[in-house]
Amino acid sequence: MTKDQAILEIKETFNINTIYANRVFLLADKTNLIKDASRIISEKPKPFVKWVGGKRQLLTQFRLMKLYPPEKFDIKTGRYFEPFVGGGAVFFDLLPEKAFLSDLNNELVTTYNVIKNNVEDLIRLLKKHKLDKEYFL
Repeated sequence: MTKDQAILEIKETFNINTIYANRVFLLADKTNLIKDASRIISEKPKPFVKWVGGKRQLLTQFRLMKLYPPEKFDIKTGRYFEPFVGGGAVFFDLLPEKAFLSDLNNELVTTYNVIKNNVEDLIRLLKKHKLDKEYFL
């Protein structure tokens, strides 16, 4: 099986975009491609917040209209710019290596930066809180 055939099989098996299928192919163990691809995809980060006006619901429509993902975008060398990241639906769908994310909401940008740079500390601090409605009232 050629590289292109393997990428197509990953894309069709998991119903993912070509760019992400290429990334999965690059990371996967080729001796057990589909099984390892499944593991990689299951570990893929997802948006941590829902955002009003988000693009997640539009991605399927854009794919059907052949407007997305951008043709020939190289996840290794291409640079992805997202001026209004919000929940990050497109960013998390593509997972490019070089991304420049921004938003007018400074609290959202701060949250992304904390997750990017200090996720272990964030998790430790969040564990101090109770998962209980009364606790937050």
